[in-house]
Amino acid sequence: MRKQLAEGNPVLIRAATGEEVDAVVGLIQRAFAQYRGRLQPESSALSETAATIRSAMATGILLVAIEQGCIAGCVSVQRKADFAYAGRLAVDPQARGRGIARRLVAEAESLARQMGVGRLRVDVRLALPENRAFFRALGFAEGSHRCHRGFASPTYVELEKILI
Repeated sequence: MRKQLAEGNPVLIRAATGEEVDAVVGLIQRAFAQYRGRLQPESSALSETAATIRSAMATGILLVAIEQGCIAGCVSVQRKADFAYAGRLAVDPQARGRGIARRLVAEAESLARQMGVGRLRVDVRLALPENRAFFRALGFAEGSHRCHRGFASPTYVELEKILI
């Protein structure tokens, strides 16, 4: 059964601040821990540090979902040549099932439009069919299959949504 957001428990989506970097690193570590040992190569999210998060904030916008005063989710949005890329979508395991990931993706789409691009792209591991299905349900279409460095066969797929 999916948990619903209670009326008295709104979620605020906004840009992260520099003071929240350590909390974001912790969130990403908790959210991606379920993939440890499941993916080859290992998810680079498990190696995030305060420095890598600050770098992402310097080159794009890191959105956070605030629920009951705590960071419950995040996604990084960066403008590329002719599209925006959303990465590190993460929701705290204790906050899952309440629509936070959907809200973060919707805000990433809005941000991409504000950046002046008409496409939002994400990368999803081929070994995670549930994540691929999540993005397809949000209107993303699967595109090219790609390989991580050092791998001969595809390990992830690019998914893209046209933002009209």
